[in-house]
Amino acid sequence: MSTRSENGGSPATEVVSAPSLAGQRPLGTVMASAVDGLRTLARKHLELAKIEASEAVSVRGKGSGMFAAAGVVAMYAIGFAAAAAAAGLAVVLPVWAAILIVTALLLIVAGVLVLIGRRTMRTAPTPGERIRETVKEDARWARQQISR
Repeated sequence: MSTRSENGGSPATEVVSAPSLAGQRPLGTVMASAVDGLRTLARKHLELAKIEASEAVSVRGKGSGMFAAAGVVAMYAIGFAAAAAAAGLAVVLPVWAAILIVTALLLIVAGVLVLIGRRTMRTAPTPGERIRETVKEDARWARQQISR
């Protein structure tokens, strides 16, 4: 609501403001915003690094479990191989042949477990791979913001 003067409708009181800088923010606001942005960015990078590390540990743990299982199966295979050799010397074909077939099957299982474990270990993501990419993206973004 404005008060009008008697000489034709111009306002009797007029508010004079400092010249505005269209689209520009005060330096303090810009700096505070930049600092807050950097803090948030650092927190997000730390969270991403933690997630990547836990994923890599999980996948490598599964691969290590496969290697451990292969080791256990291989130990059984060695036991059955020894039993087969002893049975082959002591008795004729039926006993040792059966034990030898079991040994061969266990060795095949151990070989499959080793192959699965090796493939799992090779496909595990390396920690820090994604964080490096996001840091590079953030650096590009920051350079663009500064150059504006």
